[in-house]
Amino acid sequence: MKKVLFWDFDGTLGGRIDGLKGKAWSASIWEALVEHNLQHYVNRDDILPRLGQGFPWQEPEKPHIHLNTPALWWAHIESIFKQIYEDLGFSNDIANRLSATARIKYVDLPMWELYPDTLPVLQSLAEQGWSHMIVSNHVPELRTIAAHLGLQTVISEIVNSAEVGYEKPNPEIFHIAMKKAGTPHEVWMIGDNIDADIFGAQQAGIPSILVREKDPRAEHQFDDFYGVAKFLAVRGTTGHQ
Repeated sequence: MKKVLFWDFDGTLGGRIDGLKGKAWSASIWEALVEHNLQHYVNRDDILPRLGQGFPWQEPEKPHIHLNTPALWWAHIESIFKQIYEDLGFSNDIANRLSATARIKYVDLPMWELYPDTLPVLQSLAEQGWSHMIVSNHVPELRTIAAHLGLQTVISEIVNSAEVGYEKPNPEIFHIAMKKAGTPHEVWMIGDNIDADIFGAQQAGIPSILVREKDPRAEHQFDDFYGVAKFLAVRGTTGHQ
């Protein structure tokens, strides 16, 4: 009997070491300013409101298979960065340099970490017969980030929006994940985003578990992975599938 868990990555398995859960993009844009000693010309609070459009996952109803290489994907993202820097008052030339630096800052491997319960719980669940896959809206370097964090020991496959061209909650990314999973007997999607992870999975016919966040609309939700593991263990002992 094949049992598979789909895990979101950012905000679920881990994130950037900046203390800004869910604000990694604005943090990278700010870090680029600091790198170039230009932070004194900008109010940090002015960055986040400018991140409201243009990113692929902000239009999940549209496929983005035309951004099918890291170079094309990042060219699109850097164009967004450039516009933000220009809106903040920087010249075209400086905005270009800052955009390139922001990209480097975002994927800087030492800036990423797993949450303390990630590896222990995933390893324990693997011993109970669960296979693990990542299903994430992320950058093309996600596989490198995951390997750097040691996830290759517990994760069998990664379905990344930057590779497949569909972003959660678009059902297509979940259909792709199911094909890669080989039609398991039991599958769950686990993530911290009620729209992308929970409602997206449900729209694709996959049951879901909200973790690390609270929302009354989620049927199953837990503060951490230990709660998820206990829930799955109870289901197993009661014979529920």
